[in-house]
Amino acid sequence: YDAVHLHEADVAWAPPLVARDLRRDGAAEPIATVVRKGGAHYYSAIVGTASLHSPKDIARFGWVSRLSAAGYLVPRGYLQSIGVGVDFPEERFFHTHARSMAALRAGIVDAIATYAVRDEERHTPVVPHAFEGARVLATIGPIPGDVIVASRTMARELAAKLGVLFHDANIDPPSAVGELMGSQRFGDVPANHLDALGAWVAGSVFSRPRAEPLPP
Repeated sequence: YDAVHLHEADVAWAPPLVARDLRRDGAAEPIATVVRKGGAHYYSAIVGTASLHSPKDIARFGWVSRLSAAGYLVPRGYLQSIGVGVDFPEERFFHTHARSMAALRAGIVDAIATYAVRDEERHTPVVPHAFEGARVLATIGPIPGDVIVASRTMARELAAKLGVLFHDANIDPPSAVGELMGSQRFGDVPANHLDALGAWVAGSVFSRPRAEPLPP
């Protein structure tokens, strides 16, 4: 957000919350979506140990980051909407979805918030990185996926050309980007792509993120 807003970057790969804030503040506009598992949207999931039967049973919660839509903002708003208090006796931030799932598997936390994707055969959200025995307590969404944004200081003609270049580009599966980001290709930006986040932000206690302690 700061790099684009302060004109230190012309183009950025942005998670939906950051992209929403940049557009809201007139600093950037999305020019391409990031396609994962065939779609421009994904889901949030609350995953617990096999002994958990309800989100109300959670005492130790593991989040990804306060900037993560699937790993913090959306599931937190969902829990509030069903009457579950979000002031857990113990909360930890693990900064990646993989580390959050590893902490759940190790018994460090009772439940985590992570991402889910749509299973095209079953037409339901699934958590592809869940381990055997993990229990999916809830899936929430869909959530708008990551986007490529271009600074408003960039000429519109150039931003449009960059959008076409991203749309026509392929991400090779063995590549670093493909493996690290789980992405397949880029696509057009659907109408009102980022607007769905507005309801979650308005219905949550989210505010500008503060410093988080790094996990040991």
